[in-house]
Amino acid sequence: ASENAARITSGATPFEEQAFRADFRPMLGVAMMESTNRGLSVVEAEHILLAILFNRTSRVTATLGELGLTYESFTEALRNERAQTLAAVGVLVPAVERLRAAPRQRIGGPRFTAGAKETWERAVRRARARRGRAQRVTETDFALGILAAELGTVPRALAMAGFDRAALVAALEGPPAE
Repeated sequence: ASENAARITSGATPFEEQAFRADFRPMLGVAMMESTNRGLSVVEAEHILLAILFNRTSRVTATLGELGLTYESFTEALRNERAQTLAAVGVLVPAVERLRAAPRQRIGGPRFTAGAKETWERAVRRARARRGRAQRVTETDFALGILAAELGTVPRALAMAGFDRAALVAALEGPPAE
């Protein structure tokens, strides 16, 4: 996991890298597990969001859950997005049993895609933009970094499932400061 943390935080200061490893090791471990369980050799932004939603004790999960976005609902949204996207090009999703091919093996675990790294970069920019408050990246920054993406699987899956990304972002950002 630490090798992958170094890959996702390239360009971060040594302090940021160390804080990232300590604060997000469990979440990234779950994201890697989500990727591996799906037979993938890469961690995408959707795996990070699944990892965030998997933690039932977090404020982010509770806030998003109030709007209906849970681990289960997002898993279903991803399943539907995949089926609809494949159907659009004339491909039917095969039965799950047929998808159980030999797992892809990669030394060092799954790698983080450009989309996952962009999530980290957006989270860091958000944390650095805070003035007078802690500039350490939080789970909320991570979730907002994922939700900020205009293109990709996450925004497509959320839209297809009827989630309003702007409402999700507003809920995580909380009431405006006065």
